[in-house]
Amino acid sequence: MIMTQTSQQQGGQQANTQLTSQNATALKRMQEETTQQIMDRVNGWQETGELVLPKGYHVGNAIKMAWLYLQTVENIKHEKAIDVCTRDSICNSLLNMVIHGEYPQKHCYFIMYGNRLEWNERYLGKLMRAKRDTEIEKVNAQVIYEGDEFVYTIDEDGQKQLVKHVPNLANIDNTKILAAYAVVINKDGTRHIEVMTMEQIRKAWEQGATKGKSGAHINFTDQMCIKTVIQRACKIALDSTADPADDDPNKNYDEATAERDAAQGRQTVEADAVEVKDEATAPKGIEAKANYIDMGNGQQPAAEPAPAANAGSGASTTSRACPLP
Repeated sequence: MIMTQTSQQQGGQQANTQLTSQNATALKRMQEETTQQIMDRVNGWQETGELVLPKGYHVGNAIKMAWLYLQTVENIKHEKAIDVCTRDSICNSLLNMVIHGEYPQKHCYFIMYGNRLEWNERYLGKLMRAKRDTEIEKVNAQVIYEGDEFVYTIDEDGQKQLVKHVPNLANIDNTKILAAYAVVINKDGTRHIEVMTMEQIRKAWEQGATKGKSGAHINFTDQMCIKTVIQRACKIALDSTADPADDDPNKNYDEATAERDAAQGRQTVEADAVEVKDEATAPKGIEAKANYIDMGNGQQPAAEPAPAANAGSGASTTSRACPLP
């Protein structure tokens, strides 16, 4: 009899501690509640004119795609984001994706930092937004190798203009890249270039997840240089818009898909190494940039400090409460 009671108690404890990702009912409820909260907030902002979504962007589809993708996001310990990350951070990451009018994996992805989930934009997301929201029509980028003939000038408006770039097949060597440049072509036909030396590119990579040491950076250095200079060109155009959500000077690094898995793995090590000031005033990821959702879940553990890439933004606002019904 005692053994039966003990077995029942253990079974009850196991049921109570079952992970959300392993409980279909809990997972479905979490999806429905999170989706409803985001839809309610988005609809409210649209009604008051605080949010205008891009034409043809389907919020419901984006959230469904994000939820499927979210179930695959895990850290180096193979802990699922759905089980580890706070409800607030999950909701805010999805909301940030919607606010930018993006779709997961194609334009952005989610990274775990301790018990916090954060939205991260790929360079393709920036390029898409630049073509959608600015005067940019297209951006073409090239790498400059040692031995190439490259000449540019600065016009009377202070814009860099390409004069000549004469490449040579014999010069192609990823260990001898001098710089990269992007030709920005605007919708009115005007154009200019953005140029980054290899030193500038590497400094940008150092802001990223793998510090420029991922397999993609080592084996496909030329492609990573191209992505970085394209992102730089798009960021400058986006920063000239009136959307304050784009104002993040620390996000110059490339967000290639190849970095994503490495970024997931380093969160355990680097989250503890980040120096953050007073917890009450230090901004916490995207929540410091706008009024996002506070799920009001008192059972969630205290959030760990946001990564260094966000810690210097200096912004701080109070999020509006949006408790679950």
